[in-house]
Amino acid sequence: MSRPNQCFALALVAFDGCPHAPNTGRMTQIDDKHEPAFGGEIDDRIRMPTGSRATLSVLGAERPVFEAQALIDGLGFGNAIPALRIKLAFPSEVFALAARPLIDVHAEFVQMLPVLESSRFGRSGGQLHRALATTLRTLDRRRGQILPRGEAPEVIGAQTHRWTYAVFVAALLRDVVQVSAGMRVWMEKGTGIPCAWNPVAGSMRACGALGYRIETLPPGVVSDEVDSALALRLFERCVPGLIHDWLGEDPVLTAELRACLTGHADPAGVISELVTRDVPARVSAPPPVVSHASEMPAAKPVAEARVPAAQNLPAADSPEFLEAVAPEEAALAGQFIAWLSRGTIGGALPVNTPDAAVHVVVEGLLLASPRIFREFAKQQVEGREAAADTAKRVQREVLQAGWHLRSEGGVNFHWYERKRSGGGSTRINGVVICDPQRFIQPLPAVDSTLVRVVDGSSPSA
Repeated sequence: MSRPNQCFALALVAFDGCPHAPNTGRMTQIDDKHEPAFGGEIDDRIRMPTGSRATLSVLGAERPVFEAQALIDGLGFGNAIPALRIKLAFPSEVFALAARPLIDVHAEFVQMLPVLESSRFGRSGGQLHRALATTLRTLDRRRGQILPRGEAPEVIGAQTHRWTYAVFVAALLRDVVQVSAGMRVWMEKGTGIPCAWNPVAGSMRACGALGYRIETLPPGVVSDEVDSALALRLFERCVPGLIHDWLGEDPVLTAELRACLTGHADPAGVISELVTRDVPARVSAPPPVVSHASEMPAAKPVAEARVPAAQNLPAADSPEFLEAVAPEEAALAGQFIAWLSRGTIGGALPVNTPDAAVHVVVEGLLLASPRIFREFAKQQVEGREAAADTAKRVQREVLQAGWHLRSEGGVNFHWYERKRSGGGSTRINGVVICDPQRFIQPLPAVDSTLVRVVDGSSPSA
């Protein structure tokens, strides 16, 4: 294991600190290594309650103000929390310190507000749904990037968790500045006289509201302007100083994150590119269907973030589970891809030769498995048994990253066949990395002599 990952395994944000690790030297000890790992797009599996529909009045149905856990549980978004935990690859105590407070603050800030004029998020809880879906999708994209770009492998390993965390923050808070777009929210503080909510003053709960109603503004009427730095203010208020100090050890990254949170990000910036990619266009839709607050559970205190066991998660609409991945393995896939890129471009790894472990095929980059992972492992650790274990871990983490071709039935490995001039053929079994141009430039030409074998018998056309 590389030194940066050893430091991560020894912890994030320990109060006495460790001066030897630039990225994660102040992190606490990891004890939990058996977390369930999610595959697939969980944001498409988060479901809104189907039985909570009501007619819309002039101001909407009155709803009480809930605390975060009641909102998350009542809206059926519980599965998103362990999914975020796994995609961040943080130990549970680090997640509870650095990520969970931000999720809770965001949830309490948006409450059950919908995203007006959205066909997908136009119902109650739509803003929270959108934030969780955006964050999960963005973290998936981040796993397909080697960050920071253009740096040496040891720098990439040392900075990987900071970059992941910055992407998480920017994605979660991306749309918070639009919290009252197209609507006016009237708070009820127990006086009988409604009061308009100003998001700049803080959450409705912080403003002393007991309940609220939504007034949908007529076309052409602009809602009250919201401070463009609202996302930054939420981030600064709820995240502990130790996290800010840890993030601030990379001034360039911190500056880019702050720019994203204040709406002044360079569109060419890495974080901005990841967060804003595939932003859906706003689609006109009927006014949102508002659910009655009485169908929500009673509010309860927020406990420390706990990741439920896989068997305790709902079977319906739950994401696909893969083999557990320990947090200290999270950077292995990035290190492997960096090594693969250097080797293929520099010539240390032969490509498309009869004995090569790397071949460019029509579907992508074919990596002969397990040989290519063993070659990588030999350069990381000493000893045959240690190398074999490392090879298994890095192969598992590369598959977990989701860069590869998967056939029907979830098959991860594929056969390719090359006909010999004198008769007979040679077969290569391996993992196919899709769109390898993301990692290797320039990419060698396709080896047209290799043809994929379908169903283990006949080559594909």
